[in-house]
Amino acid sequence: MLRRLWPIAGLCLLLFLLGVTPWGLWERDEGRYADVASEMLARGDFVTPRVNGAIFLDKPPMVYWVTAASLSVWGHNEFGARFGQLLFALGTLLVTWRTGILLLARRGAALAVIILASSALFFAASHILTLDLALSFFVALSLFLFLKGYRAGTSGAPAYTGMFAAAAAGVLTKGLLGVILPALTIACFYTWRGAWRRVREIPWVRGGLLFLLLAAPWFVAVSIANPEFPAYFFVHEHLARFMTAVHRHQGGWWYYLPVLAIGLMPWSLMLPACLHRARIADGAAGPEARAFLWSWFLSGLLLFSVAQSKLPLYVLPLLPPLTLLIAPVLDRRLEEERHLRLFLLPSVLLILLAAGAATTGRRRDWVFLDESWTGAVVGIAVAALALGALLLGHRLARRGRHLTGLAAAALLWMAACYALLIGIGRVNFLNETRNFASVLRQERRGDEAVYAYQCYLRGLPFYLRETVGLVLPHSDDIRLGMEYRHDSRSFPGEQAFLSSLHGDARIFVVVRHDDLLSLQQIARRPLYILARSNQHDLISNQLGDGNRREIQALLGPSRIDVDAAIARAAGLLPGSEVALIEIERLGGEPTCTLLVRHGGEASEISFPIARPASVTVTRSQPASEETGAEEHLLRVVPPAGSPADVSRFLRAAVGF
Repeated sequence: MLRRLWPIAGLCLLLFLLGVTPWGLWERDEGRYADVASEMLARGDFVTPRVNGAIFLDKPPMVYWVTAASLSVWGHNEFGARFGQLLFALGTLLVTWRTGILLLARRGAALAVIILASSALFFAASHILTLDLALSFFVALSLFLFLKGYRAGTSGAPAYTGMFAAAAAGVLTKGLLGVILPALTIACFYTWRGAWRRVREIPWVRGGLLFLLLAAPWFVAVSIANPEFPAYFFVHEHLARFMTAVHRHQGGWWYYLPVLAIGLMPWSLMLPACLHRARIADGAAGPEARAFLWSWFLSGLLLFSVAQSKLPLYVLPLLPPLTLLIAPVLDRRLEEERHLRLFLLPSVLLILLAAGAATTGRRRDWVFLDESWTGAVVGIAVAALALGALLLGHRLARRGRHLTGLAAAALLWMAACYALLIGIGRVNFLNETRNFASVLRQERRGDEAVYAYQCYLRGLPFYLRETVGLVLPHSDDIRLGMEYRHDSRSFPGEQAFLSSLHGDARIFVVVRHDDLLSLQQIARRPLYILARSNQHDLISNQLGDGNRREIQALLGPSRIDVDAAIARAAGLLPGSEVALIEIERLGGEPTCTLLVRHGGEASEISFPIARPASVTVTRSQPASEETGAEEHLLRVVPPAGSPADVSRFLRAAVGF
C-alpha cells in the first residue's frame, strides 16, 4: 500500500515545486505580462494587449489569455499570474514523455521526464511568467504529433492535422517562431532520413485551412483595431529582432552553449559522457530517433545562434530533445552500476551552492539575508536536501530500483533548488515592486495619483490595479503606445507632473536613486522617502499624517533642543551640504542622521535625539537593501543648504 502512495506523493511534491512561487513578480517580463492580462480582464478587450493603459503589440495573446483566465479563477495575485506556467510546464513534461515512448520506450521516456523536470533552466522557467515555456510546449506538441503521423504512414492524417493546430497555437504564443521551429525540424529530419517523398502524406489543404482558421482571426482583428500592427509586429518584432541588435540582447555564436550547460544542470555533468559514448546512446535510441532528436536540437540551436537577439530562455524549446538524447546514456550508466558517481556530482554541486548562499549575506546589497539569517538557513537546508538525495538515490539504485532512486534524488535536488530560490526571492530588490505597492496601499487615501519619473516598474499597475503616470519614460516596450494610443493618465507631461508635485494634493513618485537629487532641485520642496530598493525610491511630496504627528511630538518645543544639537553636528563638517535628513528608531531610540556632501565625499552625521551630545560622523555607504524591519519616522530630501539650515527646514517640513 505504501509503495503505491509514493508516486502520488512524488507527483504532489512535483506540482508544489513547479507551481508555488512565494515571491513577488520580477521585473521586467513578469510585471509586464501580468499587467497585460489584468488589463484584458478589466477592459473586456481580448484583442488589443495593453500595458499601463497603452497598446502593447510586441507579442501575440495566447499567454495573456491563459493568464487572464487564471487570474479570474485564482484571484488577482502572483499565483494567479503564474498558474499558466505550471500548466505549460506539466504539458511539456507530458509531451516529452509521450515522445519518449515513441522513440525510447517507457523507461527512456521516464528518464527524460525526470531530467527535464529537474534541469535548472526548465525548473526556473516554471516559476517565471514569460512566453518561452508556452512556446516550448506548443513546439514539442507539434513535433510529437508530426512524429505520430509519420509513424502511422498513410493513416496519419489525424495526427498531422493536430500538428497544424498546435503550430497555430505556437504562432499565437510567440509569432512566426511557433511554426518556423517545427518546420525546420521536419525539413532537417526528412533530409536526414532521405524521406522527402513522404511529405505527400501530410494533409496540407485540410491542415493549412485549420491553421488559418485558428491563427488568422486574432491577427485580422488586431490589425483592424490597430492599423500599425502588421508593420510593427512582422518587421520590428521579427525581422529586426532576428537580423539586427535593435533590442540590445546580443551575444556571440557560442552564447547558447554555456546557457545550455548551466540550464541543464545537474544533468549537463553527464554531457561529456553523452558525447564520448555516443554509440551507446545511438544503439539505444535507434536511427530514426537519432535523426529526429538531433534534427530538433541542431536546427533550433542554429536558428537561435544566428539570430542577433539572444536571451537564455529562448532555448527552452530545445530542452526536450536534449533530455531525450541524454536519457539512454543515463540508463546505461545506471545499468553499469555507476550509482555513486551519478548521484555524487549533482549533490556536491548543490552543497557548493549552499555554501555560497550561506555567505551571500556578506554582500551589502543583500543584507537582508545576513540580518535575518536567511542565508545560513537556506544553506543548511540545501546541503541537507542534497545529502539526502545522494544517500537515498544511491541506496535505492543499489537495490535495483533505478528509476525510483533517480526520481527521488531528482525531487530532492529540485527541493534544494527551490530552497535557494526562496532565499534569493526574499531579497527585497527582487520584490521592490510588490514592496512599493504595499507601502502605497498603506499610505494612499482615495485616488491620490502615483507617478514614475524617468523609470517604469512594470508590475506596479498590476499590483495597484490602476494606471501609473509615466513621466519621461525611456522604455522601448511602451514607445508604440506613446506614439499611437494610450489612456490620458498613462503619460502625463513633465509640466503637468511638476504642477501636481508643487500642488496641495499628496502624490507619490517612483524615481531612480540617481535622479532623486535632480528631481528635488526641480521640485524645490521637501520630498519624503517612503521606501527604498537597490535602484529606486518611493517618495511623496507630503509627509503622512501619522508620521507628522509623531515627529511633531518628538521635536516639539517642550522637548530637547534640536536646534543646538544640529548646530553642534553642523560644526563638525563646515561647508557641507545636506542631501538627506533621516529620523529612525534604532534599538527603539529615535536617531537623527544627516547625509551630507563635503569636498566630493558623502558622510553621515548621526546623534540620538534624546542624547544630542553623542554625535558620530561616518563615511556614507551606497543605499543598501532594506530588511523591512526598519522604523523610519522621516526620510526627506531637503533643498540645497548647509547643516545649519536643517533645523529650520525640519520644523517647516513637519508642520511647525
